[in-house]
Amino acid sequence: MEQKTANIFTLYGSDGSGSAAVEALLAVVDLPFVLETVERDANGAFLPGFKAISPLSQVPVLRLPDGSVITESAAMMIYLADLVPEAGLAPRPTDPERARYLRIILLSAASTYPAYLRFFYSDRYSTDPGGAAGVKAAAEREIWRDLAVLGQLLGEKEWFAGNFSAADIYVAMLVSWCGDLAALAEREPALSAQYDRVKARTKVGEVFRRNGL
Repeated sequence: MEQKTANIFTLYGSDGSGSAAVEALLAVVDLPFVLETVERDANGAFLPGFKAISPLSQVPVLRLPDGSVITESAAMMIYLADLVPEAGLAPRPTDPERARYLRIILLSAASTYPAYLRFFYSDRYSTDPGGAAGVKAAAEREIWRDLAVLGQLLGEKEWFAGNFSAADIYVAMLVSWCGDLAALAEREPALSAQYDRVKARTKVGEVFRRNGL
């Protein structure tokens, strides 16, 4: 459904995908938006028409009120948090925490997020029909490596960049994908506790539960 109201954002996504963090951030900063669930075919692929919006045929996609679109979930998180500075979801450019905030989001987007894609969709990452198992095993090692790095970066702090921010929402989404929160609590207790704190925030928790995170 195409939105005609000038001040409304449209988030194209699917339940449990990378759109969850963006949906949660939109809810927290209280921007008006509609969620469009992207339909899939019988094989689980997005329908061909979606490619006109997303050249790589990937979710999420965020359509801005002016009709332009943003792809890449990390870009959406950074953009939206900066768009509503009064919400306090991103350190200002002159804040000493800004560099750390960007580091956390981009580390998560450039390393951890792709590792999950290789884990869940390993058959897409090898031209060898028998290579998927190796891709998946390597991805699992990378995921736990990255979660350990994120746990070290968090340390004894409550939030990654001083105050609660978009970075915390983004990391919490990725943490939820690990599939074994009991193992996470044992191996990375600080990161597990941070995930619980993020989910305890009312608007984020509502979105995460709806997405099955």
